[in-house]
Amino acid sequence: MGDDVDGSAPGDEVLGFKTLACYAELVTVSTDQIVRRQREMPWEEAGAFSAPGQTALEALAVGAGETVLIHAAAGGVGTVAVQLARARGATVIGTASESNHAYLRALGAIPTMYGPGLIDRVRALAPQGVDAALDAAGRGALLASVERVGDRDRIVTIVDLDLAERLGVRGIRGQRSAARLAELIRHYERGELRIHVRRAFPLPEAAAAHREVERGHGRGKVVLTVADPPPRP
Repeated sequence: MGDDVDGSAPGDEVLGFKTLACYAELVTVSTDQIVRRQREMPWEEAGAFSAPGQTALEALAVGAGETVLIHAAAGGVGTVAVQLARARGATVIGTASESNHAYLRALGAIPTMYGPGLIDRVRALAPQGVDAALDAAGRGALLASVERVGDRDRIVTIVDLDLAERLGVRGIRGQRSAARLAELIRHYERGELRIHVRRAFPLPEAAAAHREVERGHGRGKVVLTVADPPPRP
């Protein structure tokens, strides 16, 4: 705990964020990057909470009665985006591999396969049209989005930034803040948001964790865990 720190005390359990250089047992962050951790939140969920949560919250612009198309809906960002959209009263169509369709239904989404024929499948599921889209998949998902969403200002990608510029849709890189993190905590407290941890790896096995992510088609987040320090003599 640094000098002149207000609002926190040694021993407080906090949830925070930092960009890069975070595969470590100890990380130093500013107090404007942390909020108090909810004690009922497992540490594995806490470790995976900020990045996908804040990205989804920034990217999602949908309200009650609207329909949103979320690409890669079973992934880390997609899992959060589906839950936030449902909490706002929106209908969610989510693309995912067939093995993740039951998972998406459990989150409250209408699942569909990605790939060839997606535009027709989305048209059949939402003949009235789609109000907004969030692309967390890439691989041409934006092309399907512009076919079904009338207002390109309501199409967002977090992965296909070059194509976004050519199509005139929004690309975001994920701006984070303690205020946004606190808003996510409120959703968690109300039971509207949970983080699915696909698998946890100890820190020395970080390379294996990356290989798991690179397999694709997984649901939720892969996390790294840090062992408790040995007791002092």
